[in-house]
Amino acid sequence: MRKTLSKYKFKKLATESFNNGLRLHFDAILLFNNKSYPSAYQMSILSLEEFAKSYWVEHYYYSSITNSGFPNEQFEQEWLKMLYIHPKKQNAFLGWNNHLDYSPKFVEFVKNNQLEIQKQRSVYVGLDRTKSKIDVNSRISLPSRIKGSDAKKMISMINDYLKEICTRKKYQEYYFDIEEMDKIISDELYEKLKLWDSNLD
Repeated sequence: MRKTLSKYKFKKLATESFNNGLRLHFDAILLFNNKSYPSAYQMSILSLEEFAKSYWVEHYYYSSITNSGFPNEQFEQEWLKMLYIHPKKQNAFLGWNNHLDYSPKFVEFVKNNQLEIQKQRSVYVGLDRTKSKIDVNSRISLPSRIKGSDAKKMISMINDYLKEICTRKKYQEYYFDIEEMDKIISDELYEKLKLWDSNLD
């Protein structure tokens, strides 16, 4: 029995995470178009996390096959656990896409864990937490406070990121270092992404 991931599973994990990110992104658009703004916002952040995970796995895989080989089981287990920590994936998304011009305000928002908190607020009714305690004096958080403008900004950011990938692949002939991922990026995908632009008028 294997103790580390096979190359096949690395490629499969990266590819399917990217595919799932696309599904979540287009689900976010459907929810937005049906005026379910809190759910659209949450879904868009989930897509961001899946894209980050996909990049992370792809980078780990490619670095391992081109450098000194795959790390040992203990290192790999610690690394795999990070793929389940949402704020780390949110921060990783910014790191993988530093060619895109994110506002300093948004970068700080992500780094200070506020994106994860806002994601939770888009789903649950609740009270603020301070360390290990529930703040009984805090204002009750309601998902309905997430507005259409919040969801639109998040969806637009993801849509721009995906269009940028499509454009780069068209001129470079490839974008990812895993062939199966590259096959997902197509003219058809780009045309589907452009449909979102009608929401920006």
